[in-house]
Amino acid sequence: MPTFTDRVTLKAAGYVLRQFIEAKIERDLQNIAGRFSVTCLDAQRLAQSLPAQIGQPPTIPVRLLAGHACELAIDGETVLLGWIDKVTGEWSGEHIRFRFEGRDKTGDLVECAALPNGPSELRNVDLLSAAKTVCQPFGITPKADVDIGAPFRVLALYPHETALSFLEKGARQRAVLLVSDGVGGLLLTRGGSTRGPAPLRIGELIQDSEWHHDHAHRFSDYFVKGQTAPNRAGTAAPLTSTAVPFGGTPPATPGPATAKEKAAVAMTGHAVDPEITRWRPTVRMVRSQSGMSSVQEQAEWALRVARGQADHLEYTVLDWRANGALWRPNQVVPVWDPYAGVDRDMLIAGVTYEFSEKGARTKLRLVGVTAYDRIDEAERRKHRHGHQTAQQQLTTAAAPIQAH
Repeated sequence: MPTFTDRVTLKAAGYVLRQFIEAKIERDLQNIAGRFSVTCLDAQRLAQSLPAQIGQPPTIPVRLLAGHACELAIDGETVLLGWIDKVTGEWSGEHIRFRFEGRDKTGDLVECAALPNGPSELRNVDLLSAAKTVCQPFGITPKADVDIGAPFRVLALYPHETALSFLEKGARQRAVLLVSDGVGGLLLTRGGSTRGPAPLRIGELIQDSEWHHDHAHRFSDYFVKGQTAPNRAGTAAPLTSTAVPFGGTPPATPGPATAKEKAAVAMTGHAVDPEITRWRPTVRMVRSQSGMSSVQEQAEWALRVARGQADHLEYTVLDWRANGALWRPNQVVPVWDPYAGVDRDMLIAGVTYEFSEKGARTKLRLVGVTAYDRIDEAERRKHRHGHQTAQQQLTTAAAPIQAH
């Protein structure tokens, strides 16, 4: 006889489903939308479908289909508001199972256009106001728990640009992380804003562990090169060798650029990772400083992010709660793991609540606390239509939010 849990509840289309034989609810900083998969065993429908059996009305209604809004709860606490994306029915002589899969509301921001009917730009708006404008048609409520910075003079977008792509451009310029709260909201925050419910120590809460120390995306030297327009006001452009003035005395040809002018034209930030002992340089380009972070700050930031992502731990702990509270992403927890050589705070980057024949367990993905740092990026310059913006040309060290 399969093992069931009644701690998970799925509400959709006026129905309430319990008694799941499998459940998986996942939230991760890499994927803006939380997602779920739950499986029911429909004993009544099996009895009804057998020959010469009358049976009772089926537990799982056929009318519960993909596209329905849904609410998922653990122990009565709502953890996901979203949509059913897929329904799968499996029949055999021994069982009839239904699996429901879906995501929270922010999943629509990944695939859908931001403002398909315009406007093509937002003027004099801060990041939260821009997020509200884009998210309102999707029924998503943005909020901020950190300083979101000054208003943007202009935030431009293309008609085909997705909502997430558009908001990420602004978020990266204000050093803000976009995180779904799972229950219909988009949170503008920064990495590690809260503490976890309990410390993680080998031999106590941790049941299974796996650790990775990965240098594939770390470099010995981080160079960030930027440009600003030279300040040589009052000097005329030199004539070419074949140009002839209409009259008068030709203007003097400007002399060599001064050291100050050279610094204004090209700037380089340089950070060194002493743990990478062989020559592995990387270069990132930015176009303009415009009062944002300096190229040196960006080089140091790139190093911090790469170092934070290099340490990657995966733990499985019993149950979905510790000290009465659910484990959640973007929490900082103390970790003691002598096998991995870790005795410090780490960031919970991903949480997966699971139920199976092994019972209720939580899988935690942990990274260094700097792995999801954000920094003010250089402000974009305006270009002719079709040219790349500086935002597009800037390759960040932080892992991008993926489409899920």
